[in-house]
Amino acid sequence: MVTDIIKDKILNSGKNSEAQIILPEVNDSRVINAKKELNRLGFNIVSIDDYRKNIDIYLDYISGLPFTNNWPADNLRLFLEDPINLGMAMVACDDADCLVAGAVTASSEIIRAAIRLVGIRPESNCVSSIFLMIDENGNNALTFGDCAVIPEPDSKQLAMIAAESAEFHYFLTGEEPAVAFLSFSTKGSSSHYRVDKVRNAVEIFAHKYPNIKHDGEIQFDAAIIPEVAKVKTPNSPLSGNANVFIFPNLDAGNIGYKIAQRLGSYSAWGPLLQGLNKPVHDLSRGCSVDDIVNVAAIAALQRNMYANI
Repeated sequence: MVTDIIKDKILNSGKNSEAQIILPEVNDSRVINAKKELNRLGFNIVSIDDYRKNIDIYLDYISGLPFTNNWPADNLRLFLEDPINLGMAMVACDDADCLVAGAVTASSEIIRAAIRLVGIRPESNCVSSIFLMIDENGNNALTFGDCAVIPEPDSKQLAMIAAESAEFHYFLTGEEPAVAFLSFSTKGSSSHYRVDKVRNAVEIFAHKYPNIKHDGEIQFDAAIIPEVAKVKTPNSPLSGNANVFIFPNLDAGNIGYKIAQRLGSYSAWGPLLQGLNKPVHDLSRGCSVDDIVNVAAIAALQRNMYANI
């Protein structure tokens, strides 16, 4: 029997946050039905049309951003006719708390608009993503990152992805993060420049975040199966019980989450963007109504997370 403990917790907490959520892709049938379900559950969905009266505020805001340097007024207005851009401006100007899109818009466009309009957190060096992977019983969650944004992260980016993924995992699940920096090598079993990149990331992470449990470089089986860990990494602080998995590149991350989803019967919530000033999340263009509801609930819940940043 599927218990959906984690899903119910996130939905209830997200609703109680009273966050104002924007779903700007208003003509898609899945988005329309997701809005109905979110309204039924008690979430606060706002319409961008209700805020067009504030267009001069948004025009003033975007006119001061670097990418609109010397744009004529007509171009600024045309830019805000795109509901994605208008929604992002609303979030940036605090007329809404969060935005979820991507059902019909390419991920690259969502991420570009988010970086331009919402901006990157000062303490972050990149925008990345996680998937919250929930088992078929609904009571155990793993975090996979990055699976959707950075094709070849360098060591500094990997360390930042790990730190933000650990923070996100704790926020969503309440569990102490145990971070595994994944590789095809475990503790020197192979030599390769790709392994060196992961090792360097671990060193950076250990220096900056010594209180977060972690290990690497490590193979997936040694990170998640205690019996294998006893053989391959007998002194690892993870002991085969990692819950945050940092993939060395986008190939590995994207393939890995889809294998877990399709063969392991895990639900994949995301991609959830991290590193931005406000909660903005992408959707797969193959998303379902449930996917939209789940990601919107997380975005709403993050109102509390970002309030403490």
